Amino acid sequence: MKISAIRSTASFGRALSSAEQKEFCQLQNEARKLLNIDKTAATIFDFSVPSTEKDTGIGTSFSKDAQNMAELLKVMCGVNAIQLQPQGEISNFVRSPYSGTGFSLGMHIIDLTKLADENYGKLLNSKDLNSPYMTRVKDHDNVDYQNVFGEDGQKAMLQKAYKRFIKLDENSPLKQEFEKFKQENTYWLEKDALFEAAAVANNSEDMRTWTLRDQNVFATKHGDAERIAQLKYVKDSEGNNVVDFNEFVQYIADKQQKESKNNFNAKGIDIYGDCQIGFSQKDFWAHKSAFYHNKEFGCDIGDGKYSCWSPAIDFSKINSDAGELLYNKFNLFFKRYNGVRIDAAWQLIKPLICEPQKHNGREVFDSNGNKLGHKLHHQPDIGGKIINDIVMKAADANNVSRDKVFLELLGGNSYDSLDDVKHSGATLIHITKYGADQWGRVKYYESHGDNKYQNMRPGDYIIGPGTHDDETLLEQVYSGKSRIGYLAHDLHLHKHELERSPEAFSKAIWAELFTTKNQFATLPDILGSNRRINVPNTTEENWSYRASQDYEREYFENLAQGKGLNSADALAKAVKAKYHGHSSMLVEKLQYFADILRQKGPMTKKEADKLYA
Repeated sequence: MKISAIRSTASFGRALSSAEQKEFCQLQNEARKLLNIDKTAATIFDFSVPSTEKDTGIGTSFSKDAQNMAELLKVMCGVNAIQLQPQGEISNFVRSPYSGTGFSLGMHIIDLTKLADENYGKLLNSKDLNSPYMTRVKDHDNVDYQNVFGEDGQKAMLQKAYKRFIKLDENSPLKQEFEKFKQENTYWLEKDALFEAAAVANNSEDMRTWTLRDQNVFATKHGDAERIAQLKYVKDSEGNNVVDFNEFVQYIADKQQKESKNNFNAKGIDIYGDCQIGFSQKDFWAHKSAFYHNKEFGCDIGDGKYSCWSPAIDFSKINSDAGELLYNKFNLFFKRYNGVRIDAAWQLIKPLICEPQKHNGREVFDSNGNKLGHKLHHQPDIGGKIINDIVMKAADANNVSRDKVFLELLGGNSYDSLDDVKHSGATLIHITKYGADQWGRVKYYESHGDNKYQNMRPGDYIIGPGTHDDETLLEQVYSGKSRIGYLAHDLHLHKHELERSPEAFSKAIWAELFTTKNQFATLPDILGSNRRINVPNTTEENWSYRASQDYEREYFENLAQGKGLNSADALAKAVKAKYHGHSSMLVEKLQYFADILRQKGPMTKKEADKLYA
C-alpha cells in the first residue's frame, strides 16, 4: 500500500495549508480505500447554507457559497455526497421543508444574484441586487423568514425579473428553454400554477376557504375543464398572468437546480434529493383523485395520541391514480438528483393512517401545534409493492443505481417494514444515537442473528449519529453515555478515558461511523455546532439554523476545541480498530494531521498559507 509522505517542516497548531490539504487528501483517500468506504454524506438544508455577499436571510444550495462549502467538506471530511433536504415550496407560516410541495421547487431557494448574469438574460440589475431586501439582514446565523416572505421579498424580486422576461424576443435562448421546460413537465407544472391562480381568485392561500368549485377543480383525474380555462387568465395585483409567472419561477428554479447539480458532480459529489412522504395542500388539490377523503398520514406521539401531518394517498388506487402520482413524483426526483432519500419510507410499506379529530366541526390541536387524529382500526399493508414496482422502476428508468435509493426506516412501523425491503437493493438509513449493545451499533448490524437488523452487508446501510430531528452529536455526548462500553470494546479504546473526556467520547462516535462502508452526518454536527435543526412536535426556533458566514473559521476553531468531524482522527481510530496495528504507519500519519487540527493557530487555509508559505 502506498502511503503519502509528510513534510517534516509542517508545524502544529493551525489549519492545514493548501499544500498540506493536498497531502491530507491523498492520505485520506488511502485510508478510505483500506476501510472500503464508499459514501460519506453531509445532510444539508438549503436554508442552512451561508450567504457571504448578498444575504436575503436564507441560504440556497444553488449558490457559489454552497459550492465553496462543499469543497471544504470534501477536502477535510471526505464528503462525496450531499443529502439535500426537501426543496419544495414553503411559506412564512408553514416553514417545515417536510410540509413543502412534492413537485414544485421553492422560489425561496432561487439565487437572485445569478439573474443578473448574461445566461439569465440579465433579468435583474445591480440596482435590484442592492435593494433593501438584499441588504438589510443583520443576523446571518438565523433564517429571516419575515424578510424572505415580506412584501418586497423574494416573490417581488422574481416579479421584476418576470416583467423583463416576457419582453424578451420569442426566439431568445431563455424563451426557448422555457417552452421546452413546460413540454417536459406537463404532468404537474400547469396544475401547480393553476393552484396559485385559484388562490388569487379566492384571495387566500388556504384552499379550505375557497369556493367549493375551486376546491374541487381536480376532484376527478382530468379536472373541471371550464374552470381550468378561466383560471388560466387570472392576473395578480401586479398585472402578471399568475399561471405564466409561476411556470416561469419553476423554470428558473429548475435551471438553477440543474446547474447546481452539475457543479457538485464536477467536484465528485453526488446530490441526493429528499422525497418526503407527505403531501402539501397544493399536491393534494392538483391530484385529489389519488387521495383518501378525510384521512391523513399519522404518527404516534405518545400517551395514546396520534398526530395527523399530511393528506394520505388512497392505497386502494396504487394501480391507478395513486400509483401514477407516486411514479411521477419519484421519476422527477430521479431526473433532478443522483439519488433519493425517502423520508419515513415505512409509510409506503406499512402506513399509519388516521382520521383527524374534530370538535364542533373544527380540527383539534394539542399545545405543541400537532393536529390530533384517531388511528384507523384497519391499516393498509402494502409490502414491497411501492418500493419495488414504483420507486425502483423510476430509478431504473433514469439509470440511477438502486443503492442510491436511501430508505429512512426510523420510528413508526420501521421494524415491521424491514422484511419487505431488506433485499430490494436500496440503502437503509440507520443512526447510532440510540445505540446499545444491540440496535444502533455498527457491529450489531453486520453480525449474524435472528433480529431483522442483523445479517447486513456493510453496503446495505448508511449510518450517522442522528438525523435532523435528533439531538446534536455534542448533546449526545452528555445523554448517551451507555454507549461508551461497546465503543471502547469495538474501537479498542480505554473505557475510562471515554467516561472522563467528552472529547474522547465524541471522537469515538465519529470513528465508529468510519468502520463501515457508508456514513452521514448533519451539517451542524460536521461543523461542530451545538444547534438543533428541528425538535419534533414543537414549533419554536425550528428550521432556523444557518452556518456562519465564516464557516471555514468556525469549523477549524471548533476542531481546535475537540468539536466537529476531525476526519483524520476518525479514520486513524477506524483503521486501528479494524487492522489491529497492522497499518501503524498509516495510523501515525493520520494522527499527525489530527493533532494539527486539534490545536489552536491560524484558522483558515488562507491564513495558514500566508504564515507558512
